[in-house]
Amino acid sequence: MSNGPVSGRGRTVFARRRRSVFRELLASMISFGIGVGILFPPFASWTLGSSEAMSVRFFAMCLGAGLTVGAANFMLFRIFVTREMRRVVDGMTHINESVAHAEGTGGECADDCMLPVLSDDLIGEMATAFNGMAEAIGRRISVESTTRALLTELSGTMDLELVTEKILKGLAGICGANAGVLYADTGSRMELMQTFGIDVTDKLPHVLDATQGLTSRALSTGNPLHIVPERDGFSWFNTSTPFGGMRPKSIGLVPLMAEQRVVGLVALSCAKGELDGDQKALLETMRKQSAPYLATAIMHRKVEDLAAIDELTRLLNRRFGMRRLSEEFSRSVRHGVPVSVMMIDIDRFKGFNDTFGHDAGDAVLVAVSRVIEDSIRSGDVAFRYGGEELVVVTPGMGLNDAAAMAERVRRLIASTKVKWGGQPLSVTVSVGAASWPVVRASTPEELVSFADMAMYQAKHGGRNRVALNDGEHVIETSAVQTSALEKNQTSARSTPKRERRSPPKRSPKNSPGKPSGSADGDGGKRKQPPRRTDGRKPERRSDTPESRRDRPESRRDRPESRRDRPEGRTDRPAKGD
Repeated sequence: MSNGPVSGRGRTVFARRRRSVFRELLASMISFGIGVGILFPPFASWTLGSSEAMSVRFFAMCLGAGLTVGAANFMLFRIFVTREMRRVVDGMTHINESVAHAEGTGGECADDCMLPVLSDDLIGEMATAFNGMAEAIGRRISVESTTRALLTELSGTMDLELVTEKILKGLAGICGANAGVLYADTGSRMELMQTFGIDVTDKLPHVLDATQGLTSRALSTGNPLHIVPERDGFSWFNTSTPFGGMRPKSIGLVPLMAEQRVVGLVALSCAKGELDGDQKALLETMRKQSAPYLATAIMHRKVEDLAAIDELTRLLNRRFGMRRLSEEFSRSVRHGVPVSVMMIDIDRFKGFNDTFGHDAGDAVLVAVSRVIEDSIRSGDVAFRYGGEELVVVTPGMGLNDAAAMAERVRRLIASTKVKWGGQPLSVTVSVGAASWPVVRASTPEELVSFADMAMYQAKHGGRNRVALNDGEHVIETSAVQTSALEKNQTSARSTPKRERRSPPKRSPKNSPGKPSGSADGDGGKRKQPPRRTDGRKPERRSDTPESRRDRPESRRDRPESRRDRPEGRTDRPAKGD
């Protein structure tokens, strides 16, 4: 006999190894038969009172009978018990192979990992105990495969949107949730990052109040909180889904902790009342292993923001702003759609710094940035070009629309008062705009240069105005001129065409001194209009469609409107220019 190691839970146990149990059983049975054969003759002689029981022949007969019975018992044990043991062993071998295959492929071990129980004896108990062990192994394999699949997906990206989506759906799948939200700690507050199964019309709080209610309890303890509305007094609660109102059987609040701090909170609306032990264990494993990936994604987002966002204005910095401009410029060239650039410079910015200090200048710059950010479209790009110069990129917008937007931004900034030191500071800006393909720029830098030229022209023209660069001329538009032009355009658009030029009044029929059917009392002949001496055709008095086609272009439709005239042909400047 020899001693050999046997693996235990976390330790190695040395057990005595036997060569063969059946050999020991055979020897034991034969020894038992011999012992019975030796002891039976004296017992028979004492009981029967006969000397024949102590004869040699009777001793031999008893020994033979004992050996025969021992051998017969051993053979019967081998036939019946060994057959059942062989079935159990073969089943265990198959289950071990199934478990190994499930661990290698990440699949599940269900019916193949269960041993049939055909008896209620010790062998049946052994099979039942083995099935319990196999079921525990199967659950462990399921947990590991689910966790491995989620972690594999999370390790392939650091995008915060994708990470939160995968974590939320992974945790929702454990408890069979049909709705859920995920909030992430972005540094100073819990912000809504991802939703699942929630009606888009619901007004979910973008920032979670972590100081009240059950969320405060879950975040302060860091432990999952499972709520059954019917049991815990929340029977009034319901969740709005895309399919209507739904009353969840239970609500789960799952904090995600990494490095001893909460980095996120998942709220799940579960369709099952109570979670079993396996679901709770899997939920605990998943939240612990997914939290570091969420923390990494949040940190990656912060690094991106620090690299792309100007710290003072919270707009894009010049590097990333020019990158976005390059993308939009390439897209415009590829699809043949316009793209405009506005260069915005704060007037007399140095005076704010010199008079009130650099903090006041920073406050002015921040206020102007907020006005610009609130005034542009969602697809536009605003970034800080340098110093007090800001750039706005408007994809798909031509020069005229860019001029209207620039004027609107200029007016809003001029009406904004920046409070500093108990007094309001008046701020104005000069804006230059250029648009591709009006200007033949071949690179984004050239387009910015055209807008910069227009901005400097607005500066030299008196500040607080908008200037446009059409590639050949820089056209200045003061506040008064632009407002008057917009007023004329608005009134022209609001006036119906049939009322722009009223038809001439005719004399009533049968008026005194004029024959019937006569317009001018000339015997029925229409009076011809006087001939023009300047060579231009006289205007027709009729208002027929043919006459409207022949009319000169209106003031609004003329190619050389006031804002489009070259620099040398501007109208008289308004007061204050």
